[in-house]
Amino acid sequence: MASKLQKRLVGTLVLVSMGVIFLPDVLDGKKEHYQESYESIPLRDDFDASVTETPIAEPQVADVAVPDTSVKTTDEEGSVSHQRETPPDSTASESIATADGAWMIRLGTFRNQENARRLVSQLREKGYQAHILPRDLKPDDLAKVVVGPNVSKNTLESQLADLESLTGLKGQLRKFDPLTQ
Repeated sequence: MASKLQKRLVGTLVLVSMGVIFLPDVLDGKKEHYQESYESIPLRDDFDASVTETPIAEPQVADVAVPDTSVKTTDEEGSVSHQRETPPDSTASESIATADGAWMIRLGTFRNQENARRLVSQLREKGYQAHILPRDLKPDDLAKVVVGPNVSKNTLESQLADLESLTGLKGQLRKFDPLTQ
């Protein structure tokens, strides 16, 4: 027969082992399993069939006066004939002007968005094409005030001094990139 001490030790070991095994489950309660919910990105956007595509407008080319470039030639019999040379391509010079892209003047970056809006309204009253960037401005975002865009860099350079006297801000001439604006 086992002694009382041995029985007590065995009983204590059984109780402790049961406590170690079952007590954490009793104290944890109901376990919740979390699974991240996500939406799959569709391969193609569903679009409204009533919306139709609009054709892209062709750029307008300004009419440029081309000087008369006719050449007088004389044949062997002494008669004079006029031959017209082909005029230089006026669309090529127009595309060279727009090949550089567009330009804009950045007047400043404002933390106070109300000040930026006030400056834009003041500039628009004076006839300038002023905007706040980014377009989807959130309450704590910085507001950039820009004038433009314009394809003529010279036009914007001539406006820099007038803008500085009007607003007191020294603007910076920058290349306009529609993808980052």
